[in-house]
Amino acid sequence: MTQRTLIVGLGVTGLSCLRHLADSDDLIVADTRPRPPGLRQARAEHPQVDYRLGVREFEPRGLDRVVMSPGLSLQSPLAQNILASGVPMLSDIDLFCRAVDEPIYAVTGSNGKSTVATMAGHVLTRLNHRPGVGGNLGEAALDVIRPDCDCYVLELSSFQLERMQSYPYQAAAILNISADHLDRHGSLEAYVQAKQRIYHRAERVVSNRDDAATLPVRVGEGAEAVTFGSDAAQAGHWGICERDGSGWLARGEEKVVEADRLPLIGAHNEANALAVLALVHGNGQGRNGTDLVALGEALLDYKGLPHRCERVAEIDGVTYVNDSKATNPGATQAALQSLGDRPGATVLIAGGDGKGTDFEPLGDAIARRVRRLVAFGQDGPAIVRAIGGRTRATYAQSLADAVRQAAKAAEPGDVVLLSPACASFDQFTDYQARGEAFRALVAELRP
Repeated sequence: MTQRTLIVGLGVTGLSCLRHLADSDDLIVADTRPRPPGLRQARAEHPQVDYRLGVREFEPRGLDRVVMSPGLSLQSPLAQNILASGVPMLSDIDLFCRAVDEPIYAVTGSNGKSTVATMAGHVLTRLNHRPGVGGNLGEAALDVIRPDCDCYVLELSSFQLERMQSYPYQAAAILNISADHLDRHGSLEAYVQAKQRIYHRAERVVSNRDDAATLPVRVGEGAEAVTFGSDAAQAGHWGICERDGSGWLARGEEKVVEADRLPLIGAHNEANALAVLALVHGNGQGRNGTDLVALGEALLDYKGLPHRCERVAEIDGVTYVNDSKATNPGATQAALQSLGDRPGATVLIAGGDGKGTDFEPLGDAIARRVRRLVAFGQDGPAIVRAIGGRTRATYAQSLADAVRQAAKAAEPGDVVLLSPACASFDQFTDYQARGEAFRALVAELRP
C-alpha cells in the first residue's frame, strides 16, 4: 500500500530520502527556505513530487508519516506544528535501519566521530569486509546502501539521535562529550540524553573510561559493555599499557600495536584508535579468536580526514595546519594538545559561530598552549574575552585577514593552526569551504 509521506528539509539528507522513497511513496517535500540546497537536482530527478517551499506551517491531515531532516530544530514552528499533529515522525536513519539487514556500527560523540567512523571502515576493509560508511559525514546514510556491502559504519549526530528510534546495532560508541549545540538542545543534559540514545538496544556498548558522561545509563538486556581509555585496561577492555619502555594499544594485557606507530599523532588519536578496536573487535572473527596483531596492523595505513589537523604547507620554516573541522571548543582543545609536545610555538586562528558555547575552558587551554591568538568571525571576541589577557590576542575582520596576521606573527619552527572551535555558518557554507579557503590563502603566502 502506498504511503503518503512528508519529507521536511531538503539538502543532502532530504535528497537522499527523496531518492530512497520516490518509487514507493506518494511524496511531499516541505522546506522553510524558498531555495534550499539540492532543489534543482531534486526537481530534475523527481519532477512528479509536490514541493512546498518557504513554509512555516503545514497541515498534516492525510499524511501517514513524516521524515524530518536533522537540519531543522524540533523547536522550530514547522516542527512543532507537525509534532502536535501526532503523525508518526521518522529520520533518515530510521529509513536506513529498516532497509538493511547487515551489521551496523554506530558512532557518536562531540569530537572525533568522523575520524573513528572512517578509520573503522578502513580497518574493516583491511580485514576483508565490505563496509559502507556514511551518515553525518560524506554520503548520507541512505546513499551508501549497496548490495555488495556486508556491514555499515554510521556517524550519528545528536540531531539525528534525538529524533529516531533505537536499533540493535552490532556495536555503538560515544567517544566523548563536551558542550556543543546548546543553542539547539537547550542544555548540556539534553545534549547528553540525545547522545545516550545510541546505546539503548546495541549488542555491544563502547564507552570512554576517561569521560563519565559517555558511560551507558540505559542498555538492552544482554548487551556487552566494553570501555576504552588512556590507562591500562582490565581484561576484555582497551587501553594503553607500558612494555619495555614503549606505550602499546592493548586489550587488557594483550598488546595490539605500539602507539608510536599510529599514523595520526596525539593522545586523542590514540583514543580514537582504541575506540575503533573496541567497535570492530569480534566482527566475523569470533570474540576470543580475533588476531589482535592483524587488527592493530590494519590501523597503520589510515591517512586521516581532510580538514582535520591536516598539514597544508611549510613556508619560511612555519608549518600551516588546517583543522577547520574543529567546530566546537573540545575539538580545538584536542588539536592544541596534539601539538603540545612539539618544539616551537602555536599561533591559533579561531572564531565563527559558537552555537551558544561557553568558551571559558578553551580560554584556559589557549592560555597554556598558544603564544598568539588571531580571532575572527561572529564569536571571535567571545574567545578573546575567555582568555582574559593571558595570551596576546588580536581580532581579524575575515579569515584572509586572520591568515595574514598569523603569518606575520609566526616565527620559524612555529605552527599556524586554523582550529576555529566554532561552526562556519557566519561566513562560510560549511567547514569544508572554510578549510578550502584557508588552503588557498596559505598558498598565496608562498614567495
